[in-house]
Formats: sequence, C-alpha cells, structure tokens
Amino acid sequence: MKKTIILVIFIFSFFKTNACSCETPKPIIEFESSEFVFEGKVISKVYAKDSLTYTITFKVSKYYKGNNNPTELKFTLKSEGKYTGEWTSCDWNVNKNENWLVYAYYWKDKLTFGYYCSNSKPIGKRIISEREQKILDNGNEFKIDKYTFTNLDGHFTNAKPKINLDSILNNYKNKNYGEKYKENRVDIVVDIDRKGNLISANLTSKEHMNIENNEVIDSIYNLNKPKNIEIRKPKTNFEIDILKIVKDLKVWERTFIEGTKTSVRIRKFLQFYKKPNEIKVYY
Repeated sequence: MKKTIILVIFIFSFFKTNACSCETPKPIIEFESSEFVFEGKVISKVYAKDSLTYTITFKVSKYYKGNNNPTELKFTLKSEGKYTGEWTSCDWNVNKNENWLVYAYYWKDKLTFGYYCSNSKPIGKRIISEREQKILDNGNEFKIDKYTFTNLDGHFTNAKPKINLDSILNNYKNKNYGEKYKENRVDIVVDIDRKGNLISANLTSKEHMNIENNEVIDSIYNLNKPKNIEIRKPKTNFEIDILKIVKDLKVWERTFIEGTKTSVRIRKFLQFYKKPNEIKVYY
C-alpha cells in the first residue's frame, strides 16, 4: 500500500511540475489530442481514505468532442497541500458545484485533465472567449493533415531521421571547409509529412525563422501555415555537402503532438557545425 501511495504521488507530482513549466497549447491542438472536450458541473468530490487524492464527478451539460458521451465523468486528482503536506506554485484544485470547460485525455491509461498550461478552466472565473468558442463549435471539422507545423512551436516530439546521421557526418569530419565562420555553419529547413516521409530540404533563410512571415490560413482555428519561401542556392562547399546529405534522408520518425498518438506534418530547422575533427547537428 505504501509503495502504491508513493507511486501515485510521484505520477501526479511529475505531471504537475512539467505541466506548470510548459506553455498552453493552442485550443485546437489540445482539442485534437483530447479524448473528451466538454462543459460540466462538479456534483461530487470524495477524498480517498488516506486523503492524498480525491475523486470528482462531472455532470456533463455539453459535449464538444467524445465517444458515447456518458452523462457523468469521474477524475481522480491530487489533494490540496493541507492534506498532502506539499505546496507548490503549480497547485490547483477542483471544488463541488464549480462549472468547468474540460479538455480530458488519457495519462498512464487513466482519464485526466490539467489546469496550468491547459485550456481547461472553471467557467465563471475564466470565461470562454469568442475565439475559443468558435474553435470548440468547429473542432470536429478540423483536418490536421492540411496544416504544416514547426518545431519552433514547442508542442511536438523532436523526431529525427531513421538512419544514423552522425555516422554519415563522420565521413566528412576531416574535410577542410576553411576557417571562415560562414564555412563552418549550415542551417537547413526540412518539411516532413505525417508518415515521416521527407517532402523537401532547403537552406534556411532569415524569412524561414521569422514567425511574422507565416501566413494565417483560416479565421477559425487560429493556425498559421509556413509560406513557401524562395529557395536559396548553396554558396559554400559545406552548404553543398550538408544539403546533399539531408536531401538523402528520405525517412524520418513521425512527429507527434506531445503526449498523444496524433501525428502531424512538420517543418523542422536543423543546424550543422563544423568543428575540429567532427560535425555536430542540432535539431
């Protein structure tokens, strides 16, 4: 029993610490990765015998997303600091009779939801904005494969090529590219589809990295699609070699929304540095 309690505390502590330190995803991204999205009222709150957790029951008044749509949903959460003896800036709790908008998902095979760094919130203290309401009303019509995301957003897994890129770079580590700075760094942008297939690889320009150069492609989901920016030709031998290497990386790991099984089309930015007797790549 003691081991079970410690495990429960660790899981909740790990989740809370990480959730509190992350950024809130765009509502449509959280909607896409959620099992249920609903409005509901807390009709009961029952503490466990050891008081370390409590179980709340929502009476659901409106579903935006869900399967079978049960009239009630239960969640077990970590208890308040006065019960656990632990207080942090990430603490939050749910009380009886509160009305909530909930983006619920599975974590360790258990249905749960967050507050900090989530779009879940008690309705009344935080209102549903007109923009978010529009997303909720149209969320089930969203087709994620129409959009290209970037690894600058921070809500996606950092997928890598399935072939060992370091072993390929080792074949070039002793090649002399000169001592000038421009010869020692190459920036590459790649587009990869949802299945992990390389679509394109090009030299990165300042326009690629400027978020303001992305164009808004819809007024519902508030998502941007990276523009097709003019391709720059290589100017150095190092750029020529690196671009050729990357264009041969045809198969990559699939990129997923973090913590989910939802894959996305991704635009990734890579940096290659030539150092004495080695070439380093950063994803």
